[in-house]
Amino acid sequence: MTRLFALLMVLAAALSGCANIPAKTPPKVVLDNPVAEQRKVGGPKKDVDPFTLVVNFMDAAGNIEAAKTYLTDEARQNWPSSTFPTIIQNGFNTPPLIGQDSKPVPDQTALDEKIVVLTGTVIGRIKEDNVFAPDPRGLEHRIVVRKQPDQQWRIATPPPDLLITESKFNAAYQRVNLQYFDPEQRVMVSDPRYVATEPRDGVEGVVIDLLLAGPSDSLKRAVRNPLEGIKTRTNVVHEGGALVVNLAQVDKSLDDRRRMAAQIVASLRDVTYSPVRILSQDRPLVPQQSDWRPSDVDSYDLPTTPKPDLLGLVADGGRIYSMRDGKPIEGPAGAGAYNAASGAQSIDGSQLAVVQRAETGMRLRIGQLTGELAEVPESTATTLTRPTWLYGDNGGREVWTVLDGTIVIRAVRTQQGGWQALAVNSTELTADGGTITQLRLSRDGVRVAAVVNGEVRVASVVRADNAVSISLPRVLHGSRITDAVGVDWLGKDTLVVATRLKAVPVAKVPIDGLAYTTYNNTTTLTLPVTAVTAAPSRSPVVTDGSGMWSTQDVSSLFLAHPHSQGPGSVPFYPG
Repeated sequence: MTRLFALLMVLAAALSGCANIPAKTPPKVVLDNPVAEQRKVGGPKKDVDPFTLVVNFMDAAGNIEAAKTYLTDEARQNWPSSTFPTIIQNGFNTPPLIGQDSKPVPDQTALDEKIVVLTGTVIGRIKEDNVFAPDPRGLEHRIVVRKQPDQQWRIATPPPDLLITESKFNAAYQRVNLQYFDPEQRVMVSDPRYVATEPRDGVEGVVIDLLLAGPSDSLKRAVRNPLEGIKTRTNVVHEGGALVVNLAQVDKSLDDRRRMAAQIVASLRDVTYSPVRILSQDRPLVPQQSDWRPSDVDSYDLPTTPKPDLLGLVADGGRIYSMRDGKPIEGPAGAGAYNAASGAQSIDGSQLAVVQRAETGMRLRIGQLTGELAEVPESTATTLTRPTWLYGDNGGREVWTVLDGTIVIRAVRTQQGGWQALAVNSTELTADGGTITQLRLSRDGVRVAAVVNGEVRVASVVRADNAVSISLPRVLHGSRITDAVGVDWLGKDTLVVATRLKAVPVAKVPIDGLAYTTYNNTTTLTLPVTAVTAAPSRSPVVTDGSGMWSTQDVSSLFLAHPHSQGPGSVPFYPG
């Protein structure tokens, strides 16, 4: 009886101790992470020939551990030289090496060792900050394949880089758009990165690490980062139905805290459907709100999103028409007073800029949509590109255009209510002596997309000490998309490009240049396309040899626009 009483007392003490354990504890930093369970990887099939082995090795490159099973023990030790992949086009080849098997009596080395030539085309590579960098070039590697003691072939000298085909890369990696702010800190700016989809657990933490590390090199001088210097206090974890992001000490204003929350939740949009619980030292980063969803931060996109009732305008025959009903707009521009060659409507729809044809050349005019348009001094040239607006109060604060294909100007409002033309430093954009035939300012004002010598180029806009420059341009698909005639912004990170190429008349192109999608139902068009316009949540509109056409998406047929103007018309959405 005494022993039974003692046992009951021990059990009671244990249960009392359990009662002191809190039901919920905050997630803490794991200093000694357990090794994640490795995925099972398949090795090479038995008795495959050297050529098949190399092809299968390339197919396995999306999983480094699987790819290593195709290598000799020695080769595995130092491969790959970097875990950041180099992406090649899908159509790589392994042509036979001439003369390799021509010896009448092959020696033992020839029997136990083969050289497989791998040829292909490099698209680009993923850099250390998970940014895609275009690097188009040819590829050739001589891969030595040796027979092992078990009579199986294995690769002895693999390509030093982690080569992965475009399709395998798309299956193994996911694009995420990190978010930073424009210089005014009113709208968010996308910064595309690529993260591995496996292992799935932890992807959210990778995104937060990349976000806190700051913007990519191309954007560092063009954006603001309220999260600069901020670190996490704990790991990013799922808890209580939410994804918990717990930051360390934050000494920021309430407005900056809201911007930080917006950056975090918008950057995680592509990797989680859960609400994001944003804390600082275990307390809500923004008082009275701990859980956030993307809809909570949509207001940061409003300044750069045209209103749904703004259906676009079009310049044709010197007049400005509405794409809503095909009628000339009210006011002098609709009446043909300015002999307009092209135009641009402000994002809020209240302002209009047109390129006027005059006896002395072309000039820029800006004003109220239905009112008189004032001539911008020092904007006369032989040619002017279609104007483009920067968002801002009172319709917009800047209008950009290019004079004679080389001089980029921005017309800015003066204190007296007029407009003044200021030069933009565009030497990097035209460093090769190129001619700019199209230039579109992104609606957030942080990037430009341009057609230079028929190539599509994207660059950042850097503002410092009242000076503006176009910096770090990159060519998008220089070997595939050529002879471009038009470009416009479909979204913050996507362009629509029109070319004279029959194979690629219209294409949807991400701004990082990794891939593009051709609008494939263009049989209704009378090529070549001569103009294009695009905007968020709107159907792209093109002009061809018969008039204007629009399409819902890349797989839909181009249909005649219900209010089409002539074959020389120049349509434009706000922006």
